Formats: sequence, C-alpha cells, structure tokens
Amino acid sequence: MKQSTYLFFCICLIFFSSCSTPKSILRLKPQSEKTSWFYGQEFTGDSVFGIIAKVAFDEVQQPWYAFDVEITNRSNMDYLVDPSQMYIVPLNGKGEPMNGDTISIVDPEAKIMELDRKLSINASNQKNQLGLSLLAAGIDIATGIAVMSDDNPKNDHLRTDLLPLAMAAGEENKFQAMDLNQLRDTWKSTTLRKTTLEKGYQIHGKILAPISPDASFIQLNIPVDNDLIRINFMQVKFIP
Repeated sequence: MKQSTYLFFCICLIFFSSCSTPKSILRLKPQSEKTSWFYGQEFTGDSVFGIIAKVAFDEVQQPWYAFDVEITNRSNMDYLVDPSQMYIVPLNGKGEPMNGDTISIVDPEAKIMELDRKLSINASNQKNQLGLSLLAAGIDIATGIAVMSDDNPKNDHLRTDLLPLAMAAGEENKFQAMDLNQLRDTWKSTTLRKTTLEKGYQIHGKILAPISPDASFIQLNIPVDNDLIRINFMQVKFIP
C-alpha cells in the first residue's frame, strides 16, 4: 500500500513540475488615429520644429521592447539623432507616470563598446588557451613516456589526458567569439545610431527599451532642442 501511494505521489510530482504557465504576450498599440501600415507594422508619429518622427512597435525581444524609428529633418538646421537621449515613461491606467520613472533607451554605442571589451577578453583567452594546449600536450607526452618505460602495472593510471580538455575549452572560446561578433554586427547594422542628420535627410533603425510589464501605456519621448516628440502606445496583453 505504501509503495503504491509513493508511486502515485511521484507521478503527480512529475506531472505538475512539467506543467508551466505560458507567459502573456505583450504588444504595444499606437494611441493615435493617424497611423499607417507597412509590412504588418502600424506606424504613428509627430513632429516638432520640422523634425518628423515615425515610430512602430516591432516586437518584444526579452528584456526589451523593440521599435522601428524613422526620423526626417525638415528643419533649416542640422539635428543630432541620439538614442541615448531618448526615453520611455511607463503610464498607469489614468495616463499618469508610474512612480515618476523615466527609462532610457538602450545606447547602441555603449552596447558595441561592451561587446568590444568582451571580444578583447575572448581574444586574450584564446591566446592563453593555445599556450595551455601546448602545455597539456607536453604533459600528456611526458606521462605517456613515463608509463611506457615503467614496468610496474600499478602506475598505468598515471597517464594523463589533458589535451582533449584543453582543446574543448579552446573551441568553446571560438564559439563564444562567433556569437559576440554576430551580436556586435546586429547592433551596428540594425539599430538607430548617433548621427548628425542634415536638413532634408532621413534616417531609420531600431531602438530598444526595457520592458515595463505592469504599465497600461508606454510613452516614447524623443528630445528636439528644448521640446519633446511624445508618442503614446497602449500596452495589450494576450494570454496564450
């Protein structure tokens, strides 16, 4: 009886531990009647002093919201596009700032510098790993010769096998470098980068902002001189 009860308990434990609740899906919907669609994305926008911003929510890339942004300079002066100066404000159901929080857009220049540092460390690790592999090979050869020249069978366990371990660690460093380089290329080629936008020119790219899952609305703020372009989105949650 005890054995069958224990077995039933184990089955229940396995069943419930394998069941996890899917996370809700977050989407941001523009709070403006003036929108346009492009390849499934709903763009909205506004302008200040001849600087025109069009923005569409793209997707959630944990832990960030991803937006597609297009900025056009129709003013009579150059305009500095700087994602690090842009920010979002999470709003509650009444449209009020939540705890007075302002959350900066992720600075792509800082991210690229961070990845450059990691790549530099990785390159140093790869050089060190080469030296360790040579050392491991030397130790394996030396212990192999020692065991072969020793007639005592009890010493057979003294043979080392360090080279495969050292080589495996080296391969891991190479794969890490590939991932870091791909991530760096993505930040360089797809994000909105700090740019002096001359009059009559246009620039576009992605910006990323940390997620605020409890907010009812998200306000994106783009500074223009002493003013702001404010673009509001309603946050909608879908339960899978």
